[in-house]
Formats: sequence, structure tokens, C-alpha cells
Amino acid sequence: MNPVLMEALGLVGAALTTVSFLPQVVKVYRTRSTRDISLGMFSIAWVGMVLWLVYGLLLGSWALILCNGTTLVFAGYIIACKLRYG
Repeated sequence: MNPVLMEALGLVGAALTTVSFLPQVVKVYRTRSTRDISLGMFSIAWVGMVLWLVYGLLLGSWALILCNGTTLVFAGYIIACKLRYG
């Protein structure tokens, strides 16, 4: 497969995964409620995103770097709100 096409495919998939966190971020921002959010799940996912980001940096994959970096911010915000508003 063409390397440019492969990177584009990865970028679209990673972008969709990243955007999937946005509705939760907006809901937490608006309601300041994190009652139904699992701190354990988001914490484990956050660590996984850190590892994916490092992997992307090692590969030089912009799809992994940009999307996992952005998702880290989204998930980090949710974790911070969970700890604050619990």
C-alpha cells in the first residue's frame, strides 16, 4: 500500500478516535458533573495514550503524534475534573 495513503488512513482513524472524546469533554465542561465517569478507565486509557504518543514519536507518525497528543489533553481534562468535582 502507498505510504501516503497508509498515513492518511491512520490519520482519519486517529482523528475519529480523538473526536469521540469531545462530547464527554463538552458535557463535563457544561455540567461540572463527573459522577458517572470511571476514574480507573480514564486513567488507564490516559497511560495508554501516553504510550501511543511515545510510539508515534519514535516512528515519526504524525497521525499518532497529533491525535494522541490531543486525546491526552481531552482525557486529562476529564480526569482533572473527576478529581476536582468527583
